[in-house]
Amino acid sequence: MTLPSLNRAAITVLFSAACTGCQWTGFGFRADGAEMPRLRQVLVLEAGSVVADVGAGKGELTVALAREVRSNGRVFATEIDTRRVKGLREAVVDAKLDNVTVVEARSRETGLPPNCCDAIVLRRVYHHLTDPASINASLLRSLRPGGVLAVIDFPPPFSLSRGSLGVPAKAVLDEVTASGFEPLRLIDDWPGRSPLTSYCALFRKPLADPRAR
Repeated sequence: MTLPSLNRAAITVLFSAACTGCQWTGFGFRADGAEMPRLRQVLVLEAGSVVADVGAGKGELTVALAREVRSNGRVFATEIDTRRVKGLREAVVDAKLDNVTVVEARSRETGLPPNCCDAIVLRRVYHHLTDPASINASLLRSLRPGGVLAVIDFPPPFSLSRGSLGVPAKAVLDEVTASGFEPLRLIDDWPGRSPLTSYCALFRKPLADPRAR
């Protein structure tokens, strides 16, 4: 093992040890923060839109999206943790919203109905996926043709590989595109995590399945 490899290995071990037991999911979403205007634009949010918040956590983004799409729209909020599913339902009740459907997902399946959504967002969730290919296939099934997928995440420190500390944007681009999505663009100055960096990778479900041609 070369000296640079040893240094990188040592950094990895030290950083991992320092973060042992940390289940950091990022800073909470703020509806009055800088992310909401950007999301409104990239997801093309409007009254009547149907949107999914995959890996919705405590539900801050879910509530904000539900208010954006108004009473004639709908938001699907998914989680795989039973306690978080319960917490999501409580957050929806507390916010007095009747346009949110809470869905209990699985590690390889979002639980979303087929062709249900105009847009889907994963905010700081993708790096936690243990089977991204299966989840990406599920996301593709759940989007309507032409629908938009936004993957908001952050690169891991010290050029580490994917894991609980982040995922490289290139990995997201390669994996999601391989699942049948059309890449749209990568926004590398996504707000909400200053002074650390964050990105948003945008994709679209093709209007027609290229594999059916």
